[in-house]
Amino acid sequence: MPKLGAVDKNIFYGMDDRKMSQPLVSVIIINYNGRDLLKNCFESLSKIMYPNVEIILIDNNSSDGSVAFTKENFPKIIVHKLDDNKGFAEPNNIGASLATGKYLLFLNNDTTVTENFITELVDVIENDETIGICQSLLLKPDGSIDSSGDFIDDLGVVYNSKTQVDTIREISSARGASMLIRKTLFDELGGFDEKFFVSFEDVDLGWRAWILGYRTVIVPKSIVYHLGGSTIKKINLNIAFHGFKNQLAMKITNFEPSLAIKNTIVFFVIYGLREIRILLDYAISGTTKMSSTKYEKNIACKPSIKVIVKSLAWIMSNPKYLYQKQRIVNQNRVNSTRDLKKMNILSNMAR
Repeated sequence: MPKLGAVDKNIFYGMDDRKMSQPLVSVIIINYNGRDLLKNCFESLSKIMYPNVEIILIDNNSSDGSVAFTKENFPKIIVHKLDDNKGFAEPNNIGASLATGKYLLFLNNDTTVTENFITELVDVIENDETIGICQSLLLKPDGSIDSSGDFIDDLGVVYNSKTQVDTIREISSARGASMLIRKTLFDELGGFDEKFFVSFEDVDLGWRAWILGYRTVIVPKSIVYHLGGSTIKKINLNIAFHGFKNQLAMKITNFEPSLAIKNTIVFFVIYGLREIRILLDYAISGTTKMSSTKYEKNIACKPSIKVIVKSLAWIMSNPKYLYQKQRIVNQNRVNSTRDLKKMNILSNMAR
């Protein structure tokens, strides 16, 4: 991770003589009691070479002085404090509504950016109108790969790639830790699904962008260091519940109706058998013997019968929302599931 030096807290808006030649990028950061993380993130942002940015902090009613710290030390950052912790999806949408840039750049507060990370993303998306979303290559603080993009398999199960990449490549969806999207596309998609609250809202957005005919790519020359999990740990909610019910919701809304039913049933059979096996392991030995099948690696939530029951109850109590979203997605569909499989955007092939 690069070392940070002294910071001029008034330089966030870049070099005036170059501003007009580059599109404005609105950087949106969600924060909840992350004051210590913000210092490092803001300092790294102050070193970027891209000349035309605005930075928007949406604070989830932090109690650690995050807002006061930001206003005092980084006065040019636009700060909007919410009256409650609203997770990730809705605060990002609020940030987008305040943004004036051609592009929105969603950035986690536990990141350290490199000086060219925005320049590399903008260069790619500006030169290809078919690209709607770009992701930075996310590295851990030790330089190992944190994420080179998310991928979605035939059943709609999401998995994170940690493959070393040196060239731009298509991915199923971009991680919200550092994701650039055209504001026009974000608005066309209706933003992040606020029913998701937290977890997989970025995957859902990327999947729907592909359905609309827009490509999503990773730009490996855009490098961001990502601590990972820091904000999630500070959020007092059932992450496993949101993760599981959001995966179910995506299958119901983003596949065509007949496929949605089929794939959701198969997903439940696989996950249900896994859960039974885990419970038997606990009953017999007090430990869990997790096998290495793809599904057991990639279902991103802690196994729990309570999670399954609660998620099912949520799905059954929200039929109107699910039906309306599915109808909108399929009415506007450009790429069918079959098309996306042919393009290897939905694929069981590990990447």
